[in-house]
Amino acid sequence: MSYSTIATTKQLLTSTFGNGLPVPPEVRAQGIHWVEFVSDSTQPLIPIILKAHESFAALKGLEGILAVAVSKERFGHAKDIKATVNCTHAALFPAMNYLSTVDGIPKWDPEMTKKIKIEDSDLNHVYNNVYRRMLTSYYRTKDGRFYHLHASLNATPTFDALGLPPYDEEKNERRAAQEVIERRTLTLTSDELEDMIKKIKQPGSLCQTREEFLASSYGKHVSSRPLFELQQLESTSPPLKLSSQGPNILSGVKILDLTRVIAGPVISRTLAEYGAQVIRVTSHNLPDQAYYAVDFNFGKRTVDLDLKSPEGRQVFENLLEEVDVIVDGYRGGAIARLGYGPHDLLKRFAGKRGFVYVKETCYGEGGEYSDRPGWQQIADSVSGVSWANGKAKGLEEPIAPPFPLADFGAGELGCIATLNALHHRMTKGGSFFTSVSLVKYNDWLFSCGTYPEQLWKSMVDAHGQESRELRRHSGPDDVGLVAINSIQRLNPNLREEPDFMFESGNTPFGVVRTQSPVVRVEPYKTAVQSWLNPPRPAGYDSGAEWVTI
Repeated sequence: MSYSTIATTKQLLTSTFGNGLPVPPEVRAQGIHWVEFVSDSTQPLIPIILKAHESFAALKGLEGILAVAVSKERFGHAKDIKATVNCTHAALFPAMNYLSTVDGIPKWDPEMTKKIKIEDSDLNHVYNNVYRRMLTSYYRTKDGRFYHLHASLNATPTFDALGLPPYDEEKNERRAAQEVIERRTLTLTSDELEDMIKKIKQPGSLCQTREEFLASSYGKHVSSRPLFELQQLESTSPPLKLSSQGPNILSGVKILDLTRVIAGPVISRTLAEYGAQVIRVTSHNLPDQAYYAVDFNFGKRTVDLDLKSPEGRQVFENLLEEVDVIVDGYRGGAIARLGYGPHDLLKRFAGKRGFVYVKETCYGEGGEYSDRPGWQQIADSVSGVSWANGKAKGLEEPIAPPFPLADFGAGELGCIATLNALHHRMTKGGSFFTSVSLVKYNDWLFSCGTYPEQLWKSMVDAHGQESRELRRHSGPDDVGLVAINSIQRLNPNLREEPDFMFESGNTPFGVVRTQSPVVRVEPYKTAVQSWLNPPRPAGYDSGAEWVTI
């Protein structure tokens, strides 16, 4: 009997409802009937032994279910509204960066630097300096383990702690730079590296197996939690009222995007697909990754505000007066220290209005690691994904997974959690705090199981020699490019599939082609109807105010 990605997707979706998911009873009871899956296949697209293909299709199904729940509350319960999810398109949601083009140029092409000014936001020279960028990798330790260091948005603190120069212009070749760093990590045990990283409050993690993760107190905490957290902050503010005229599911909803890099911006980009008005707030004083603006600033306006200046705070507080959702992707407590955390907003809005506060982190709320910074690669290392990927290829070393699965997984969960919290606001009133994490997505991905041995063998064979040659020193982009190239070789007509790619011609970058919204809820959500703005760089818009639409 041939394998069915749709059948597996439905099984995963059904199982999520039995795992303490904090959704309304009617969604739990009826939701599975509100979504239809199309585009079955006998071989999953993403070359990893974990069921990433089906996990994203299932999450997109869950997104569709919550979107239908909000639609019914807004437009009338009698309406026969259903979501449709193309499983192939959903599986490539985390590959979005490898599919996007500007004026026909792929994002990894060197010519792209003429269109995206990466250096403008790379304030600490992490991405345009080979030596500093190579800090992000798996390194051997004195006790025979592997430890994942990360350059983060500033590599200097970790280089200083390692006793290495923060800059070495002679090491402008990748392997030479990695060898210098590994000579140093080989003089330290994994415990010594871990203590060092914790002391300087930089991202890093021991590469654990799945068994080691589950045996740890932190792993036990994460595995006991639902896919996303929901906490009611207050119950006195009135229900959220949205016009039954729409035209889209989230028309009229105002979202402040306080995020950087991947997972956080994915949350607000996906909510923007539903017609929400999103303003992304960044500061030229803080490092960022301009590379991702092409994909993740779809539907948004972007403003530059210094929240440490009186002028910037005043503008931001004016925006807060009408906000419905705040998406926070900064280090734990960073926004609260500025006076804009969820409990600060409770005091500010007391007796006036409710709100939803969405928190995205690497490690999640609670647990011993909750105050540590982290990235995609760190989540993969601590949860066991990196080891599982290496072992499945017959190696005794960790390897980065194809595509930033945990980043996009957490971003997708953040969209789902927001739709769920907005539904609670519409039906019950009040204010809600909801949170998602990269590690929790990875934990759930593991719980989805692995592919049958024969299916996995056929996937390895199909993706070819270049995929088999990947090793621990292969960077995430190397692994991603190998994966997308083999996926496109195996599916040559993929980009031409109806509704898969979306083109925006009127952008500051040029003609942008990127992945279209995966979930379709007709007639309330399509790419053309729902994205209010073409993508633009950070800080592009001069007016920092909500627009009457």
